[in-house]
Order: sequence, then structure tokens, then C-alpha cells
Amino acid sequence: MQKLLIIQHQQTVPPGSTLEWAQKNHIQVEYWHPAEGNPAPDFKPYLGVVICGGTANAFEEDKFPWLQAEKAFLKNLVQNDQKVFGLCLGAQLLAEVLGEKVFVHSAGWESGFVPVKMSGGETLQVFQSHLCTFDLPKGAELFATNEFCKNQGYRVGQNIVATQFHPEATDEWIKYCSEKDLSARTGNVQTKTEMLNSLPLRKALQEWYFKQLDALFL
Repeated sequence: MQKLLIIQHQQTVPPGSTLEWAQKNHIQVEYWHPAEGNPAPDFKPYLGVVICGGTANAFEEDKFPWLQAEKAFLKNLVQNDQKVFGLCLGAQLLAEVLGEKVFVHSAGWESGFVPVKMSGGETLQVFQSHLCTFDLPKGAELFATNEFCKNQGYRVGQNIVATQFHPEATDEWIKYCSEKDLSARTGNVQTKTEMLNSLPLRKALQEWYFKQLDALFL
């Protein structure tokens, strides 16, 4: 059976529907939890890697020393042409490993469902929960963008796909996010009611995500 490695930074930011996709395709899932101090695994047995989001910021190595080990692991993946999908913090970490800066977005938070323009011309409603953004890596294709936060999704060659948004979000996780103190966030932020009323948008987002996983890993 093929195996997929999931890098999970904390229990409150799970891999979500990535697990459903893996089960559907008879792929075994294994985890690396770098924040627990576990050593990085050998990537060779895996068909690819999915990097989850998290509340740590990519530039906070002093606060979260485990980020150094994870970045070294990601750099090794990139140098060895391993297939990787980065989600939110995962996208930011990949951007930094690829030589670019991650920083607090001056316009503030994106929280809840917001539209992004895809490179094919269509608009996709995506779930967001982020304050930071990143500069686009050199040679990357920007395939998703919006006016509030330009760099929403990128590809590098045939092996790296990354989204600032959360296509893996489940109904349960969106409900969890809706319980946060959203009124304290400035920027492009839905209220709890708006977020919950937007739950039907998740189906199309998950369908898009599964197609990306298919194209990258299968």
C-alpha cells in the first residue's frame, strides 16, 4: 500500500478531508509532529507529503525552535524532487524554504469564506484563517489570487503545490474556527453567522482539493 506523510503542527489544525481522500484512494497515512520534538522521518517510502497549517508563524524560530528542523526537512524534500502540498502555514514554510519572505499581512486577517480568482478564469470560494502572507517564490506559477491578499496559491514545477487557504477544511473545523473571537480581527473577516451560513460552499472547495491531490500524487 502506498503511504502519504502528513506534517501536523498541532491537534487543533488537523489534515481534515486529506484523510478522506487518502482512504478513498487506499493510501496509508502516517504523521510527523515536529512540534513534539520527534526526529524527521525518511521521506523515501512516501509518495508525497502534505503540510498542515498551524498557529505558529514561519519566522518565529526563536519561539518555536522546531521550525528549524522542519525547514531543513522541507529543503531536503525540494532538493530531492519529492511531491509536496502545503496548506496555509505549509505554503508559507515552502515559500521561505524556496528563498522568499513570510510576513504579517498589512491589510489584516482573512477569516472565513472569501472568493479567489483562479488562473483558468473561474472564481472559487475558499476557507481562510491567516494573518501572514509571503512573497511568491521565483519561478512559481500563481494560480489563485484576490485583491485583499495577492498570493493565494502557487505551483513550482511538477512537484510543489501550495495554498494560503484551507481546501482541507471540514465542517467540524470550520465550526471550531467560528467560535474564535472574530470581532478582535481586522481585515477580511466573516462573522460567526456568516461563516456557518457559508458551509455549503465547502463541497465545491473539497472537490477542487481532491482534484489537485489526484493530479499531484496519483
